[in-house]
Amino acid sequence: MNDDILDDHETLTLEDVCQNCNLDQDVVLTYVQEGLIDVSGHNAGTMRFSHSHIVRIQKANRLERDLRLNPAGSVLVLELIAQIDDLKNQLKYFKRHN
Repeated sequence: MNDDILDDHETLTLEDVCQNCNLDQDVVLTYVQEGLIDVSGHNAGTMRFSHSHIVRIQKANRLERDLRLNPAGSVLVLELIAQIDDLKNQLKYFKRHN
């Protein structure tokens, strides 16, 4: 990934994301369709992405490659990981306040 893409408020085009993640447009669009990321814009030409989108796309792609998951499987794994992290944070909070 390029070092100049660090600001999460910066909007990137589909082409920018594909170049930074070294992925085809079809792969990135599949992640959008599977609900991995919620982008602004309704078609490939108007979609805008952020730095956090690139991070999630890279994680999903790594899961597919390393664990041989399909896109839906990688999205599910990332959602489950996020839920586990939320539950861990809640548990830490309750332990500190009880």
